[in-house]
Amino acid sequence: MITTRSLAPRRRPLWVVAALTVLSLGIYLPIWLGLSWVELRRETKDETMQPLGHALSLFVPGYGYYQVYRHFALIDRLLAKVGAPRRVDALSATIGVVLWSFTWLHYSSEPLFILLDALELAAATAVVAYGQRALNDYWLARPGDAVEERVLETDWFAMAVAAVYFVSILISYAAALTN
Repeated sequence: MITTRSLAPRRRPLWVVAALTVLSLGIYLPIWLGLSWVELRRETKDETMQPLGHALSLFVPGYGYYQVYRHFALIDRLLAKVGAPRRVDALSATIGVVLWSFTWLHYSSEPLFILLDALELAAATAVVAYGQRALNDYWLARPGDAVEERVLETDWFAMAVAAVYFVSILISYAAALTN
């Protein structure tokens, strides 16, 4: 799906990517990596970039961290190329993903795991917002047609689905605490 469809670049509002990450409990992180890789592939005209493989590589121990580093390093190179005032640090983003991966999808009602899950979710949200802010800066600074900031209908739909998922997880936590 994300490897065959051409997605036009857009500046995603940071609140949208943050909400999607929080409501999906971090599931949006690999999705964002794939979607932004589609945009970067088109921008760099590098047809060897495989967005679906890039997103799924996050689940390969070690290799996924390398891919995240490559992702943010590419964004940083593009920012440098257009002389953008803000840059992005690939190592910081990679460290955030390492934190995310420690407890991703390991939810428990034990207090220690609730704390770790909160840390994981904060790390995922920070990585996605950090990357999207850098992409938004690039879309503003690059020559060519202006790239507008917009929220798509699919974003609203994804937020609704993620909100249902979020509420269902909260209910399962509450049920586990009462048992």
